[in-house]
This record gives sequence, C-alpha cells and structure tokens, in this order.
Amino acid sequence: MKTRNRNVLGAALVAALALGACAELEPLTEYRPVVDPQRTNMAAFERDLVQCRQVALELEADYRKRQQEQAGQQMMVGLIAGALVGAAAGTNSGNQGELIAYGAATGAAAGAASTDYTRDLVRYGPRRVVDRCMAERGHSILNDIGRG
Repeated sequence: MKTRNRNVLGAALVAALALGACAELEPLTEYRPVVDPQRTNMAAFERDLVQCRQVALELEADYRKRQQEQAGQQMMVGLIAGALVGAAAGTNSGNQGELIAYGAATGAAAGAASTDYTRDLVRYGPRRVVDRCMAERGHSILNDIGRG
C-alpha cells in the first residue's frame, strides 16, 4: 500500500516537471524579428538587435526567477490542499492513506498546471520586448509581436 502511494506521488511529480519542459522556443539570443530586408538598413538592424536582445535577456532572467517561485508555491499549495481533501474523503474508509496520496498528487499537478500565464509570459514576453524595442528604433516589424 505504501509503495502504491509513493508511485502515485512520484507520477504527479514527473507530470509536473514534464509540464515545465513543454515546447521550448529557440534561445532569445537567436530570436530575430521578421523585417523586409529591402526596406531595412540591415547594418543598423543588426546593431539594434544586439542591444534590444540585451534588454530582453535581463527581463527574461527576472521572468524565469518569478516563474520558478510561483510554480513552487502553487505546487505546494495544491499538494497540501489535495492531501487535506484526500484525508477528509478517506476519514471513514480503510484506504485513507491512498486517498491522501492521490489528493496530494492531483493537487500538486493542478498547482503546476496553474502557471500557464506565467509560462506564456516567460516564453513570449522577452520576445515582445525585442520587437517593441526594434520598432521604437524605427524598424518595421512584420511578425506578430513576440512570435518571430
């Protein structure tokens, strides 16, 4: 019985970690907004791109730090809430330990999944900064902002 509880909890942790590793984009250092090369001074574009990427890299580091903090907090809240629900549900049954483990695993996974907004901000926010920075410097960006 205890082995099964560990398996359920282990599966939830693996699922939560897998959610965090979903579809990575190319590194920000390789991100290039789309412009019309016929209407763009490419030397100025390259110079500005290096500077705008640097601004966005600093922002990206801050976003990633906040994402990790929020994901950890939300997983912990989900784990505790799920364990409490599992304990309450199993009060009169002989499998309370199993229900606590299942509730904790489900809550942890739900907590990890609730960081989608932050994950999107980390993924596209710095690219949006690059695009806006480049546009402010006079470059006409053709792609959807932040989507390259």
